[in-house]
Amino acid sequence: MKLLLLVTLGLGGALGFLAGRGTAPEAPHDELLRLLARQGEQLEALEARLGPVSQQERCAVAAPAGAPGLDAAWLRAELSRILHEDLGSRGAEAKQAQAPVPEPSTESLMALQEGHRLLDEASRYHRWREEDAQAMRRVMRGLNGAQREELMRRFAVFVNAGGVDVQVRGPPF
Repeated sequence: MKLLLLVTLGLGGALGFLAGRGTAPEAPHDELLRLLARQGEQLEALEARLGPVSQQERCAVAAPAGAPGLDAAWLRAELSRILHEDLGSRGAEAKQAQAPVPEPSTESLMALQEGHRLLDEASRYHRWREEDAQAMRRVMRGLNGAQREELMRRFAVFVNAGGVDVQVRGPPF
């Protein structure tokens, strides 16, 4: 009896496995192989329609007049000239950027201190009122660009951190 049970289980399992394999859907790699074969056929058809491809490609750089082909020495000289022009203009810009910045005047330093005082006061009271904005506008007139930027950056940090409530209609200064 045990033997019959073992044989039935063995045959049942084997027949179940074979039936499952026979009814299983196609493997996904079979579909991929068919797609690749179709792509290859399309490429071959495209090549046949375009005709033979020239082995020699033409260069997009125009050779100097009278030259039968592309002259490597001429190309080197042309590239050198272009780089020299480009780097020369950048060098002039760098020299201008390195020009010494003039010392700020006493009036602008005093205005900068007044601006910092206004920002400290606004930070202390956690608000930026219309009076503060008007005072900052007067202060800004006496500052140079870097000093204005310094105050505006500090003000932005205070506002973005939530330390100052802006109670002004329109621009803050």
